[in-house]
Amino acid sequence: MAIYGGFRVHGSVTSSESVVKGFKILNGEADDMFQGDMIKLEAAGSVNKSPGDADLAVVGVLVGVEYTNSEGERVYTNKYNVDISRDDTIAYVNVDPMQEYIVRVGTGGTEGTITQAAIGMSLDIDATNAGNGTTGMSGQMAKTGTEATSARVRVIGVSNDDGTDPLKEAAATTYTHAIVIIDPVTSVFSGVGI
Repeated sequence: MAIYGGFRVHGSVTSSESVVKGFKILNGEADDMFQGDMIKLEAAGSVNKSPGDADLAVVGVLVGVEYTNSEGERVYTNKYNVDISRDDTIAYVNVDPMQEYIVRVGTGGTEGTITQAAIGMSLDIDATNAGNGTTGMSGQMAKTGTEATSARVRVIGVSNDDGTDPLKEAAATTYTHAIVIIDPVTSVFSGVGI
């Protein structure tokens, strides 16, 4: 199964609608960002993708970007690349701290598996795979082997992304995807500031 898609909306612990907020992307931002990338808040209220294990102030997941092109038209796209370099670039980010996401698990860019034992634990982000420049979809995964009491995302469920009900399976069954929320310890909205 392909890794591309990053963090995809799965549901919500508290409501049925996603909460999306606009943030500035600084002119000259040097990192590409893709739909499904985990996003962190930086100084002066701008955002960038959150690829590092030590990144705090996680704000949410990128859903799109808006900017003015060279013809003066406002353009909406699902990715940001360094060629945009505009002062009016806006990142739209799903900021609901209780939003559920489904994400592929793996490490070092290689797809992996987890079991139900990961539920309740937190995982870091594996950003080894770059996003897909054609589709604009993220290559980020939840990093296996980093299970801890706090990290970037908290595992609240497991899935094979095929409709299999893990509640009816043996505890040792392996799964390709984690259902996660942003870990409250690293969320800018509930745990840490910048």
